[in-house]
Amino acid sequence: MITSNNLRRFPDAHRLPKPLKAALVAKIRLSLDNPLAVERAVTILFKRQTSVEQAIGATKEDNNLGVMSCHGRQIAYYGKWLASGRSLSGYHLVKARKLANKYAATQLFELAAVKGGYLDAMLEREAIQGE
Repeated sequence: MITSNNLRRFPDAHRLPKPLKAALVAKIRLSLDNPLAVERAVTILFKRQTSVEQAIGATKEDNNLGVMSCHGRQIAYYGKWLASGRSLSGYHLVKARKLANKYAATQLFELAAVKGGYLDAMLEREAIQGE
């Protein structure tokens, strides 16, 4: 379930220009109005937990990859719920949306920067300038 791609940080993403970072974070937060986007965000955060953390439903490792320990239980619960094919609704959707918003500027932003190709473009530009 956990692959090396899930357990990888992209701290260079935070070196992107501030207006670009702000725009990406705003886009992520705006997308969280959609319940499917909330479920996708929770699934991403759940997959970034180690298999042990997923199994016990708590954050145990300080690896800067997943979520804060105070959110580990909820992310694990919601992640397992979604993995079983069910959807979030009502109170749980509201809570999951708040959690996703919490991580919009960190883990979710980093992954969006990589997926959107922004990080690769920045690193390539820096490599060319350094030559």
